[in-house]
Amino acid sequence: MAAKAKKKLKSKTKAKNKKPFVIDFHGHIVNPDVFALTQKNSLHSRIGLGKQTSLGGDKHSQVTMQRMIDMSARLKEMNRMGVDLQVISPSLIHHNTEPMAPSRALKIVQRVNDSVAEAVAEHPDRLCGIGIVPLQDAKLSAKELDRMVKKLDLRGVQISTIVRGDELGDKKFHPFWRKAQQLDVPIFIHPAGNADPRLKKFGLAFMVGQPYEEALAMSSLVYEGVMDKFPNLKILIAHGGGYLPYYAGRQDNAYRAGRDGGTLKGSFSSYIRKFFYETVIFNPDMLDYLSTKVSSKNIVMGTDFPFGETNPLSFIRKSKKLSSAQQDAILGKNAARLLKLKI
Repeated sequence: MAAKAKKKLKSKTKAKNKKPFVIDFHGHIVNPDVFALTQKNSLHSRIGLGKQTSLGGDKHSQVTMQRMIDMSARLKEMNRMGVDLQVISPSLIHHNTEPMAPSRALKIVQRVNDSVAEAVAEHPDRLCGIGIVPLQDAKLSAKELDRMVKKLDLRGVQISTIVRGDELGDKKFHPFWRKAQQLDVPIFIHPAGNADPRLKKFGLAFMVGQPYEEALAMSSLVYEGVMDKFPNLKILIAHGGGYLPYYAGRQDNAYRAGRDGGTLKGSFSSYIRKFFYETVIFNPDMLDYLSTKVSSKNIVMGTDFPFGETNPLSFIRKSKKLSSAQQDAILGKNAARLLKLKI
């Protein structure tokens, strides 16, 4: 009996210590030729930060760019971090093509999507790809989304928070949202930053600007009715959702007082729970707070490679509120479900 109990305890301990399959939903990749073609349209160029992230920039930027290009080095980094599979998406190219004519942007976008698919084909057991679209033309975007999913087997799409001054809730984007819902693929919203001159110094265009942009995008999608019109959308917000999930009480208060000016079908916080989020927030306490506002099933692990979290497993394990099973799901199972992957 004692031997049997010991064997059972050993089996339980082994199961408890078994590493979950880990998926990083947020990994950037660069096609250097395309990046060179579109760099002049980047946020850095527009707000006068020069070549900070260009191929010809300072030493740190050159190293960062190389990490997004060198696949062998990426795989080694993934091994070091304990990442089994990384979801790769073009690094801000979708913002750089925005000022272009839709037909020209489409050609570049297709070139980028093809290169993402090629990278995945070379390492199908380690990489999964999502593409981009020329969202300045919603109908063209819908067609390219259909192509990338059906012909290239890309598993989702990455878009910005604003397109030529138009918020994502604008009716002109409905053809895109309709197609995304029809294909049942995740939409990863990732801003370039914010071009407000007040944010030019100290990296604030990104440190403050990105979470601000994410809050605005979510607000637009909620108040302008996209989340109600297309209830089955799977929208994933980068960087833990920006500011909004942690400050939604202000929106709820405005809703209760009738000051929000919208026609919501519930509190603002009820819509917050319909989005998906990744974990690039760098503070375990914030992850715990997020898990009290949305289901842990709607949270996936992300590193923001090569800019962000370098020890993702350790970060998730620092949670004081999430159970081991919930942590394991965040580390991989939730992303696998979103991407329709078998792990």
